[in-house]
Amino acid sequence: MRIAVIAANGRSGKAFVEEALNSGHEVRAGFYHTDTLTPHEHLTTIKCDATAVGDLANLLNGQDAVVSFVGHTRRSTPTVQTDSMRALVTAMHTAGLKRIISLTGTGVRFPGDRITIVDRILNISISLIDPRRVRDGIDHVDVLKESDLDWTVLRVLKLQNTTPKPYQLRLHGPTKWYVSRQEVGQAALEILEHKSFIRQAPIIGKP
Repeated sequence: MRIAVIAANGRSGKAFVEEALNSGHEVRAGFYHTDTLTPHEHLTTIKCDATAVGDLANLLNGQDAVVSFVGHTRRSTPTVQTDSMRALVTAMHTAGLKRIISLTGTGVRFPGDRITIVDRILNISISLIDPRRVRDGIDHVDVLKESDLDWTVLRVLKLQNTTPKPYQLRLHGPTKWYVSRQEVGQAALEILEHKSFIRQAPIIGKP
């Protein structure tokens, strides 16, 4: 499979790129500031502003699917996820591309979600400290819902750079308290390869 990756130089993006390459896929990785990815014969890196339709169209050229790891950093705008998703939907239509996976937090709720006490407390804390971050996650999913794309929103509670452990993708949770970034890479690739959870938002939970 030929996979375009947005924000591939972030920690979660790198974990996914490594998983995809190790599984024999070809990766076209978009980075914003500096290319920090390890060279590989099946890896192409391209500088890409995730909010610029032209950059995204170049990244998506000839690909089968796209995975977005756009998130909030100290230098990003409060609406970076929503702005990038609007641009990405446009670029995907231009490229004739339908399949997309986007990573976000469990603060984005869906009807039927099984919300644990820890999940609720942590998300309330984030909402109090940075409510625009939670709103942006919700709004970027609304952009996908309003599109005709074959989207999947992969949801996690709290990410860590730890050794991956067993997990299970659950449509409504409950979530694992802590999720390894390698688990995110594995889960996103699993969803792509199995063509699963189309127009759904699975949560990474305990097995």
